[in-house]
Amino acid sequence: MLKVIFDTNIYGLLLKEKDADELGRKIIEDKEFIVYGYNPIRKEIRDIPKVTKLSKKTRILLLSLYDRITGNHFLEHSLKITNLARKYYNYYRNLGGIYGWDTSIRIDFMIVACASFYGLDIIYSADNKTLLGKHALKSYKHINLKENLRTPNFLEYSDLLKKFRNLI
Repeated sequence: MLKVIFDTNIYGLLLKEKDADELGRKIIEDKEFIVYGYNPIRKEIRDIPKVTKLSKKTRILLLSLYDRITGNHFLEHSLKITNLARKYYNYYRNLGGIYGWDTSIRIDFMIVACASFYGLDIIYSADNKTLLGKHALKSYKHINLKENLRTPNFLEYSDLLKKFRNLI
C-alpha cells in the first residue's frame, strides 16, 4: 500500500483536468493508494480569497475535491513537525536557499516534515521552485538522515496523471 500526500497545488491542477471527476474517482477507489490530508494544506485551500463568484466557487470545488480524495485519512499536526520543518529551513538557508520562512515554503517544508514524521511513501508536487527545489531536496535528505527519518519519494503531477490515466 502506498501512503501519499499531495502538495496543495495538485488539487488545483486536478480540478482543471477535463477528466477531473474520473481521475478523482480512480484515486479514491484505489485501495492501494491512500492520500492523506493535513490541516495546513486544507487551510491553504480554505484561505483562497472569496472575492468573486468564480473564486468562491473554485474554493468550494477545491475543498470538496480535497475532502473526497483524503476521506478519513488525516495526519495530525504537532510541534515536532514544525520543529522538523524549521530544521529543513535552517539548513536550506545555509545552502543558499533564497525564500523566507513566511512564504509558501513554510507550508512546503511542513508537508515534507509531516510526510517524513509519519513515514509516508510519496509526496506529489508540481512546485519545482520551492518544495522540489535543489536546496530544499538536499535539506530534507540531510536533516532526515540526522533525525533517523526516511525521506519520502518526490513525484511530479505528470507521474500522478500517468498512473491514473492508465486505469481509465
